[in-house]
Parts: sequence; C-alpha cells; structure tokens
Amino acid sequence: MTPGPGGPVKFAGALFEGNPEGRVDGDHFCTATVVHSPGRNLIVTAGHCLAPGKQGANGPIFAPAYAGTTAPLGAWRLEEVYEDERWTDDANDDYDLAFARLAPDSSGRNIEDVTGAAALDTTGRTGEQVTVTGYPADRGVPRTCTAVAVREKASEQRFDCADFPGGTSGSAWIARDGKIVGVLTGGDTDDVSTSTVLGEYAATLYRRATGTAPASPPASAPPR
Repeated sequence: MTPGPGGPVKFAGALFEGNPEGRVDGDHFCTATVVHSPGRNLIVTAGHCLAPGKQGANGPIFAPAYAGTTAPLGAWRLEEVYEDERWTDDANDDYDLAFARLAPDSSGRNIEDVTGAAALDTTGRTGEQVTVTGYPADRGVPRTCTAVAVREKASEQRFDCADFPGGTSGSAWIARDGKIVGVLTGGDTDDVSTSTVLGEYAATLYRRATGTAPASPPASAPPR
C-alpha cells in the first residue's frame, strides 16, 4: 500500500554516510523520518543506525523522499544525535532509538518546512494498524507496507510484512491518525520486524533532543 499525497513517503528518507561536499553519494544504510519538533529540524531513527553526539562537518546525510539516484527535496546534514544511555552504554534493545537534529539547508530552511513531519506519540500505543516506509540498502526506492502491530512483551512490538531487509532499520511506524508509534529496530527475518514500545523513555529522549526538558526544581529552603 502506498500512502497518498502528504503521507509518510514525503518525510521518510534514507541515511547516507557524510562527505565534505554534503551531497548524497554512495549507498544508504538506514531509514529515518522527520518528526515534528519546536525547532522543525528533527528526525527519528533506530539507535543502532547512528553514533551519538555532535557529528561534525562530515556527519551523515538525510535525503527525504529519495528516489533512484536523486534527492528531490535536498540533502540535509546531521548536526547532533541523541540516544538513551541504556542503549549507548549497554546495547539494551529496549532503548534502540535515536533522534538527530539537522542543519538548515543552503537556503536556510529547516527540514520540516520542506517535507512536513509526523508527530511522535509516546503513550505506549500498539496493537493497531501502522504504515511503515523503509529504504532497503540495495535499492533506490522505498518499500511501504501496512499491517497490524502486535505487542510481543511490555517493551517490544512487531509487525509482519514481507521484504523489510537491511537498510529499513529506523523506519517509522505511523498509525492511522498520522502519529509515530514505533521505529523499526530489527527482526528475526526480513518478513518480521520489531520496534520498541514508545513510552516515557522516548518522551524523555525527545525532550533532550528538542531542548524542552524541564529545568530542575529549585532546592527547598532550609527550615527556620
């Protein structure tokens, strides 16, 4: 099933290794999706797709709506990647999630102003129909499928759709209301894919990435 205009294909795209010229070049390795944020400059993907921290001048590049050998909506350099320490330090699959802040393009535009975005839902939703668009690493066009997500355990859900091989990691699971309720992180075969359940840990990570984490409360005054 292919989403209509304004659906996930426009704001889903492929991740490429960086280069000094900031252009799309070589093979893509993962999928990412523009997620709505106050700065209008954020993507979400799987934690195992990216290294955390500032990315530098040769950081990875995101090409939304990539098709064939072209990036019709431009190429966007990643500036900083945010991941949960339980993933980066312990490789705990329950936290295999990453957000990345993107630099503006050469015209000063933020990614969301060009592609639109999907809102993130961190209420732990699962057990409903989702549409997933991923970029297999050996192809120039995306693979899109709609299926029902099934909860496997408290922290994991799965969906069964054929032909989601390497490169589709990081694909957003978009519910019928247009919200992101999962991110493809793995699976035992190309026909069975898994995602963490997006709960409070994802909400906390999103707040870090957007700079909206609440400030620490002031210390209580000592008793008199």
